[in-house]
Amino acid sequence: MDALGIRGNPSDSLAAVLDHLRRRHMLVVLDNCEHILPAASIFAQRLISEQGSSTLLATSREPLATSAENVFWLRPLDCPPDDDGMIAEEALRFPALNLFVRRASEASEYKLIDADCGAIAQICRSLDGLPLAIELAAAKLETNAPQELLAALGEHLNFNNQHNEGVHSRQETLLATIDWSFRLLSPDEAMIFRLVSVFADAFELDDVVDIAIAAGLNPAAVTIGLGGLVAKSLVTAHVRGAGLRYRLLDSTRRYATQRRHEDPIEAQARLCHARRMLTVFEQSDVEWDWRETYDWTRRYRDRLADLRAALAWAFGEGCEPELGIRLTVAAIPLWFEVSLVSEAQAQVELALDAADTFPCDDVLKAKLACARAWNLAYSRKVVPELQEAWIAAIDLAKRSGNVGLILQSVLGLSLYLLETGSIPEAIESLKELGNISSRHRDWSVSPEYERAMALARAYSGHLAESREVFDRLALTYAQPDRRSRMAGFQVDRYIGIRSLLPFVAWMNGHPDYAAATARDAVEKAGSLGHLVSQSNAIAMAALPVSLWNGDLVSLDRYQARLKSIVELENIAIWVPDQQFHEAALRELRGEQHAVDDLRTAIEGIIESGLCSRIGMKLGILADALTRQGRLDEASNALARAFHHQASQGERWCCCELQRIEASILRRGGESARSERLLEVALDEAREIGAVSFELRIASDLASHHLESDRYSDGLALLDPVYRKFSKGFTTKDLTTASQLLHRLNGRLG
Repeated sequence: MDALGIRGNPSDSLAAVLDHLRRRHMLVVLDNCEHILPAASIFAQRLISEQGSSTLLATSREPLATSAENVFWLRPLDCPPDDDGMIAEEALRFPALNLFVRRASEASEYKLIDADCGAIAQICRSLDGLPLAIELAAAKLETNAPQELLAALGEHLNFNNQHNEGVHSRQETLLATIDWSFRLLSPDEAMIFRLVSVFADAFELDDVVDIAIAAGLNPAAVTIGLGGLVAKSLVTAHVRGAGLRYRLLDSTRRYATQRRHEDPIEAQARLCHARRMLTVFEQSDVEWDWRETYDWTRRYRDRLADLRAALAWAFGEGCEPELGIRLTVAAIPLWFEVSLVSEAQAQVELALDAADTFPCDDVLKAKLACARAWNLAYSRKVVPELQEAWIAAIDLAKRSGNVGLILQSVLGLSLYLLETGSIPEAIESLKELGNISSRHRDWSVSPEYERAMALARAYSGHLAESREVFDRLALTYAQPDRRSRMAGFQVDRYIGIRSLLPFVAWMNGHPDYAAATARDAVEKAGSLGHLVSQSNAIAMAALPVSLWNGDLVSLDRYQARLKSIVELENIAIWVPDQQFHEAALRELRGEQHAVDDLRTAIEGIIESGLCSRIGMKLGILADALTRQGRLDEASNALARAFHHQASQGERWCCCELQRIEASILRRGGESARSERLLEVALDEAREIGAVSFELRIASDLASHHLESDRYSDGLALLDPVYRKFSKGFTTKDLTTASQLLHRLNGRLG
């Protein structure tokens, strides 16, 4: 699933993978299937039955035995014939001997001469032309002449290795070659070879130095021994930045692991590995506050496989829960940075369970509790549990006495209240947050506090005050600072601010600026590769602004992008929101039945409990139903919209809901009541400074005046509102207003 970019923990991993592939045209490669042949066969058969566009390429020492399988037998590398008179130029034409010579040249600057051709050809034939076996043998040419190497190899291949029973003859040859190489190692090299098999992925010299403590090897011995393993082709090395990264090939790793399992040092090696990962991730936690994001992520993302292995051992057979808890806490920034929501949630829950059983520092517990709540914040149908999680996090943070954790947890609760539509309660919680910051003179979350308070005030109808704060924050954070991080998933303040500013800017009558700012937030989040930030920017800014502007091209593009993100990662809170905007798009394109999907998506949002802006969404549903003439259904939807708007204290959309109600009255033949309600709505829009809604209401009123031949009244009403706009004239509302003004002017003639 990781290789396909599928994140999360679905209950049926196979179904999730097949669903992912069904809609894509991909080449899926499964390498070395022989050790998981039954599972590979099941997957291949299911993939075939899906009849999708993806293709499977599997490498294995045995066929998968599925229908529609095309088996291509890979031959060994061609070897020279048994010809004592062969010269170097002729011998190098054979791939097996050519590979041997190239690897020997790299290891010892060996040059092929005619006299060696016969012995080297015999070596290649005895190794069945297997590339890895040939490379391992070639590395030994540094200390042995070809004839000596042939004699030693012949002696070893005739030895019946007890570990290799029941395997294919070619695999026997390969394993015997690795075993032969292993038996020729010095004691230090052999020990290091066993120890490094504990790494699940690439590793560095410092990693090996730390785990070699288990065998009492000093750094000098490790450096010499690791160099010897590289020279003998048992370990590969490649340059990474200013240093080297090492890796075991799959076959050598499996052999070395088996040898490690047989050694009494096994348990100590696993412990040293887990402790090494703790050192690495505690260092990553320190660097998270200052190192540039791309460099930090590149540096530590490669450690995920070893992190998972260490955590599984610590909480499993290793019985080291304290180490596991500390490692989980240290790894939280990486999970946040790469948006591994589901994985983080599962590991944090495991660590919290362990912390309830074993003695644990209050600060560690508080960090785990905050991480758990942030993870739950992006899960669906957990609203009561989420509030309890934040309250628990606040209690633990206060018990720990850590001011930073107290601020983060109170901020988290405030954002939860804001997202669930509890606007007055959110404002009170944010005030408490401000008091704590002032009391302790800790301003670490002040930008997040200001941003959240500005949004809460905008929802309450104080748009001018809110816009002033957002503009000031936008000037302060005028470019992404890839080191400005905070608790949870809001990684970059630049993006966070610009995920909310478009909402207020659009309300203030700046539709073009709102769209451009939303686009910038999405693109910057995309450049960071942070899926949660992207989903926030799309759902909170880009989608609603595109919908309100009537920009169906952008609406389609953003909803598709959000859909792909929630498929990649378990960011479940945005699933019904994406479905809402997809249905709204289809309804605007004329699909009559899309309105029912619109209703279903709204029910999903309400069920999740994350109900901020839900009044507006219900209003959009009512508007769509009105266009279809389903006035009773529209009235019912609008009644629910008013209920949520009033009970949640979201004054910002009241005037728009009144406009939609007036539209229902007008379609129902109650033109006079409709006009009176529009006048009330117009006053409300002007009072809170909702210029874009003011334009919609003025356009509807001007349309009434046009129908009743009050052309001068309509023009006097609409023209001043239209002139408040300096840009955005291609948006739907301004286009409608422009056309209406043209008609009014034409009638006045």
